[in-house]
Amino acid sequence: MKSNPNRDNSYFSTVSDFTEAIPTPSRGMVSRDRQYVFPIFFLGLLMLLSLLTSCEQPRPASSDSAFPGGMTPPSSTTVREGDALRINFEAETNLNASVKVQLDGTIDLPLVGNVKAAGKTPPELQAELVKLYKPLVKTSEISVSIAATAASVYVSGAVLRPGRIPMERPLTALDAIMEAGGFDHARAKLSAVTVFRVENGRQQRYHLNLKRTLKGDDPSLFYVKPFDIVHVPEKTFNF
Repeated sequence: MKSNPNRDNSYFSTVSDFTEAIPTPSRGMVSRDRQYVFPIFFLGLLMLLSLLTSCEQPRPASSDSAFPGGMTPPSSTTVREGDALRINFEAETNLNASVKVQLDGTIDLPLVGNVKAAGKTPPELQAELVKLYKPLVKTSEISVSIAATAASVYVSGAVLRPGRIPMERPLTALDAIMEAGGFDHARAKLSAVTVFRVENGRQQRYHLNLKRTLKGDDPSLFYVKPFDIVHVPEKTFNF
């Protein structure tokens, strides 16, 4: 191939220039049949991209697209009606109190009376109590903790001990079932577990395939919320 003095060696101005620069055993054949070189090169590039894509690590798949996979546990605990709270004053120990959140969401405390507690986290309630008591007592150190929670979930169906499960820690649907004694394997249909949840005034259903979870095929988590109902259906036998 004759060199072109007008061509910039750093770039190829056309596809033909690019194909002519490809070193091959039969340069003459490439020059005669350049119309076939670009499709072959393009096919080779596609094969290389396909090979690289196949080497990527597979992403875990959700067991059921009907529920949001990979849900995270609640970041904080919220005070609810029925919770038992422990409130301690660092210097004014005579004001220490153990109170229960009433149905209207309030607690009754010495000197300040009713205080709205439901819907707040313990640190938020603690900050409010510091403001309320600041003009009344010398201490500014007040601690608030949940002694017992009313939050719970309910497990029904083919489990060994169906009933109410207190939510003393974040629970996945599988955790709640294990707290209920685990599956009754003679009756339970693990692939069709349903979680019932009230959201925005409507009852929603989430379908879980815990059979895949127990086999290790699905690492995603589904965290339950207070007052969810986890139902494990029974197998259908056809005789």
